[in-house]
Amino acid sequence: MCIAILKPKGENISKERLETCFDNNDDGAGYVFAMNGALHFFKGFFRFKDFWKSYVQNVVNNGNPISAIHFRITTHGKTNTANCHPFKVNDNLGFIHNGVIDMVDVDKKKKRSDTSVFNDTILKQLPSNFIRNTAICDLIAESIGNSKLVFLDNNENYMIIAEERGNWIDNVWYSNNSFRWCNTYHYPTNTNYFTKNTPVYGKVNHQSKQKKKKKKNTPKIQGVTYSNCRFCSASLFDRVSQNLGLCQDCDYAPYSG
Repeated sequence: MCIAILKPKGENISKERLETCFDNNDDGAGYVFAMNGALHFFKGFFRFKDFWKSYVQNVVNNGNPISAIHFRITTHGKTNTANCHPFKVNDNLGFIHNGVIDMVDVDKKKKRSDTSVFNDTILKQLPSNFIRNTAICDLIAESIGNSKLVFLDNNENYMIIAEERGNWIDNVWYSNNSFRWCNTYHYPTNTNYFTKNTPVYGKVNHQSKQKKKKKKNTPKIQGVTYSNCRFCSASLFDRVSQNLGLCQDCDYAPYSG
């Protein structure tokens, strides 16, 4: 799942909002920014205070250059610095990713993430300036399923693939809604997620007064709530989706709160 963020030049994101992103996606953070004709990569932060110290020093104190920021939830590969985003395609291009890329072969040793494999086997084989090629970007968009990608080059140009699946909030683009506070990463169950009703956050009641029909056995991760999407009943396999009770398709509904 994760969250990918594109912060345009001069825009600011509050410490509180970034900390919420980290709390909800705490398997490693990183960012890349473009300034003076070069890209600057920083990643492998597993404590928010370390991320924030670096971010203030390099981004905030440098006039808030355009930046791509990422907070990870592990779905494939190890939880380590190497699998943290951003990834470098070449010296002049970096990217971050939100979602799962099924088109690549999964690392048999289960050490590398799908994003890392996608970068090495696909992106690094493309022309260096491919983000300016509409046909190539369209092919990438068709190949990555429900994923979202943010590319940033050394000249401060960016490309968001599947931009419509995210949200522009306060002139900053977020790939999903985990930038807002949710208690233990639960979306509220006593309000319509798709409306502007005021949400009431809290722990989800694990007990139901009515007996429910047995559903197909879906591997359920310890400490989470749902095995199936609350809206379309699709099976949920990763811990974030099971906490949310939302599959990726249903989670793409635009944030209206």
